[in-house]
This record gives sequence, C-alpha cells and structure tokens, in this order.
Amino acid sequence: MKIITIFICTIIFLTVVSCDENLINPKPNPLSINTPENIYVDRDGMEGVLLSLRRDLRSDFYGGNPSPLTLELISSDIGVAGEQRQDMVINHDLFSTPTNVGAWQEYRNWDVAWKPIRDANVVISRIDNPDWVSESEKNQILAEAFFHRAYWYYRLVHQFGDVPFLNNEYTEPRTNFYSHSRRTILEKIQDDLEFAVQHLPVNVEPGKVSRGAGNHLLTKIYLSNSQFDDAINAATSVINGSYSLMTNRFGVVASDDRFNVIWDLHQKENKSSNDEGILVVQDKFGFPGAQTGGTQTMRVYTPWWSHAIWLKDPNGLRCCVDPQWDPQILAFGRGVGMFRPGNYYNFDIWEDAGADLRVDPDTNWVSTNKILINNPASEYFGQPVDFSHSNPMDSVRAWFPWPQYKVYVEDEYRPQTPTGGSSDWYVFRLAETYLLRAEAYYWKGELANAADDINNIRERALAPPISSNDVDINYILDERARELYLEEPRKTELTRIAFIKAENNINGYSIDNFHENNYWFDRIIERNTFYNRGIVWEQFEYKISPYHVLWPIPQSAIDANTTGRINQNLGYFGADNNVAPLTEISEDD
Repeated sequence: MKIITIFICTIIFLTVVSCDENLINPKPNPLSINTPENIYVDRDGMEGVLLSLRRDLRSDFYGGNPSPLTLELISSDIGVAGEQRQDMVINHDLFSTPTNVGAWQEYRNWDVAWKPIRDANVVISRIDNPDWVSESEKNQILAEAFFHRAYWYYRLVHQFGDVPFLNNEYTEPRTNFYSHSRRTILEKIQDDLEFAVQHLPVNVEPGKVSRGAGNHLLTKIYLSNSQFDDAINAATSVINGSYSLMTNRFGVVASDDRFNVIWDLHQKENKSSNDEGILVVQDKFGFPGAQTGGTQTMRVYTPWWSHAIWLKDPNGLRCCVDPQWDPQILAFGRGVGMFRPGNYYNFDIWEDAGADLRVDPDTNWVSTNKILINNPASEYFGQPVDFSHSNPMDSVRAWFPWPQYKVYVEDEYRPQTPTGGSSDWYVFRLAETYLLRAEAYYWKGELANAADDINNIRERALAPPISSNDVDINYILDERARELYLEEPRKTELTRIAFIKAENNINGYSIDNFHENNYWFDRIIERNTFYNRGIVWEQFEYKISPYHVLWPIPQSAIDANTTGRINQNLGYFGADNNVAPLTEISEDD
C-alpha cells in the first residue's frame, strides 16, 4: 500500500513542469534541475501541482478494480459487492478489519487521500516563495490548494473519523503523528474554504476549480457542522450564480428523438459543455495523462449476463455468449456485476415514478426483459431470457436492471468487447446543490422550501412533484439515489447525516454510543435487502454492523507511527489503546 506509510516516509515531490517554449525547444541549463527549490518558485511551478491535484480527483470514478466510489456504494443502502472476492468486502464483520486483506478496498480509500493532501500542502507551505505579480494571484493559487485539501479531508473524516491533520509539507520522516478529532478537522477546513471562496475564480476552464465548486463543498461542510443557515447561503450563492439545470435537449445527439435531456446530460461529450456541471474531472481518450483503461462503468455496474454458466434457456443451454462484436455486447457492454444494486435502487425508489425520465424504459433504463438470448446454439435465440430456468442465486451477479444513461461509455480501448471507455465525470453538479439546500431547509423545519428545491430536480426529470408533507431525510436520500447514482460518495453522505443526527440527539441517536447505534446502519438494514436478510452468496454471507459506520484505520499506519498515536475506531481491535484526539491544529502539525 503505497501511501499508508506516508506518516513515516519522506515526502517525495511531484515533478510537474508546465509546457512552455523551453520544453518544446530545450536548451542546456544547469539550473533547470527539477528540485523543489527550482520548481516551486513561480506561478508555473505551483500550477503544475494544481494540475496534478485536479487529476487526482479522478481516482474516485475510474477503473475496474473497482474504484473507491464502488466501496462507498457497497457500504451503503444502494447495494453490495457482486463478486465473491474477500477484498470486495461482502461480509464486513469478517473482512473489514485493521489487518485483514478483505479491507483492501477500504485501505485504497485511505491511500488515495494522502497523496493530494501532501501535494496541496506543498503549495500551501511554499505559497510565499514565488515573487507574485499581485496578492490576488497568490490568493487564487492558495485558494485552490485549500479546496483540494478540504475535499479529501471531508471524505476522510466521514470514512475513517478522527485522523491526523497534516497542516504542512513534511520534508523529513515523522513518526509522531496524533489523531485530530473529526470536529477539529471540519472546523479547520471550513475556515480554509471560507477564505478560498473569496478568491477562487467565478469562471474557469473545464476541470479547474471555480468559486461555485468551493461553495458547493462548503455547503457540505456547513451541514457537517450543523450550520444550516450558512449551508443555505452557500448553496444559494451557487444556485443563483452562473449555473442552471439543463432542461432542454443539447449536445452531440440533441437532434435524435430517441433520446432525452437526461441522456444528453450524462454523455461523455456533453459533461464539460453544459451549464449544470460545477466541477467535472477531465479524461478523454488519447489525451496526455488519460486514465488507463477508462471508466470501466460497463464492466463494474452492469450484470454478468453474458457469462457462460449463469443464465439458462428452457432446455438448460446457456442463454448468452460474449463473442467479439456481438450486437448485444456492443449495446450493453461486457459487464461482470462487480457491484450489485439492491431492490431499493432497482425498484423501491421508482414505485411512484410516473413519467420519470431517469427510469424511462425506452431509452435510459435497461430492465432485465431487454436481455435477449444471443447464443446461436439455442432454439430460443433472439427471445428475452426467462430467468425462471436459472438458479435464483445467480441473480446476485447476473440479473438486475441498470441505468444505461449513466453507465454507457463508448469504449475506445476495447471496442469489440466494451467495458467503458474514457469520459469526463461529474464531481459536483447543480442538481446536488439543490438537494443539499433542500436538506439544510429540512433540518431547519422549512419543508415547503425543501420541497421546492427537490421539485426543481423532479420537474426536469418529468417526475411527479412532491408536497412539503413528503419531505423528510429519507425522501431526500431517495432523491439523491435517483439523481446522483454513480456520482455521489454514498457512504460519506450517509455517515455525514448520521453524525448530524447523533450530535444533535435527533431520533434518540447520540454521539456517546455512535459506533453501536447510528442512522447509517439503521437505514442500510431497512433498505438493503442483502444485508438485512443475511443472504449467503457462495461462501460468504452479506453482513454489516453498526461500527462499520467508520472504516478501520489500517494497522500498518498505526504501527509505523512509533512515537505518536493514530487512534483506531471503536468496534475494531486496538481501540482500547486510543488516547484523546487533538482538538487544536498548530502550525507545526
């Protein structure tokens, strides 16, 4: 695990130099050695680090290993792991532990955060080194570095709870880190972002961080700190700004009547060219630094319908095959069902969908009756697969519907057996800003305002409007599931809401026994039919417990920090060695 031992490893600087004339026409220059003292001395050097930080935002959304976002979904009400591998964490009681190999995916979420935090600190610590043209130029660079550090700490404190806050660039090994309290970290990144939103530019090129992105993240942090009026104000500054929901057809297939605005919104060619995207990571096939292998969305998030052993026709023959250039493979992709959404997402939240375009059966949604027998050896070739002839347990991985508009990404890497190619991807989108403001209104009891914000999203989707009587936190989460599937870090947001309830003693929850009784767990058990029924998938039972509201701190990080103390979360072994977390962040941290 490359970044787990960051606490005792010497910081290795990224050597990123912007493209300029000297790179095109290199000239001998003994002073051009790429050392930190020579790189981080001007705006170009600092911009090189920011470019790397923008690329790091992609790590959540790309890859078929799966991506960190997939584990967020596995640890939520949305669904479960479809593969039986230990590192996919089917049974969290067995495999979500500080040392177990099954926690590998959780460790990956731990790992990916520390590199951008380290790099942001390079900019923050060296911000006074360049001879800036103006204070405004300096503050704009510093503001984006604050944004990136805040983004990753927001994720860490809702994945792992109390963690060390790295406030500086470290150029020598350190083994004396201590955990800071989640509350202390949230207060720090709130202060940083309040500065940042004053200095981030309003209008930026796609992929860069705007003031709108800063206020969107600040809204989440205000919510985390139960500052609901401030959350409303930050969200309103985005909503009333230069962004707007896309309500009319646009983009590459706008003239094709087979599609609709929801399809347009999620096509890779359109994601960076609309008024709704607030922060969109950039990844285009053939571009320098493109993410190797693409999004893999058609592999991870669609069922393994084409595998030989899974689906049977009435004669017991395999229904589907996966040869190269098969028309159905080209349309649906060569999925492996790595992530399996449950009935909550597949059916329950769409019960009163009406004409909701997000579940439109003609274009946007692939129901199982659209999977046809494509095995030429079957006498039922071309007919819909009848799942009654298959083993019911095979439905875990091979038989579930999916939102085609979200997962379909033309694949330039594997056009003959597509699994999801390169694509830009939404990190923040205005639809979420409306739902965040709706949540803040809900906490304040302003249910009519909350319903209005939710209905802005539903109206665009042609879904029936709701009234203030329909609004509660469960409904807001349902709407987030409908709108933000494969965009939001679902576990993070559920945990954030669980903390709000516990810290404000809502519905009997308390921070004192958070690891034993919390809203995150109760909602999962109520909504996720895999975890609440004890379903066994081959050798593993789907199981999750209240203390998994926070993932285990990797034991390797704790052990390497020999002269300090990184605390373990309650419920995991080693927590009895904890000390009080730090409640102040010093300049030396």
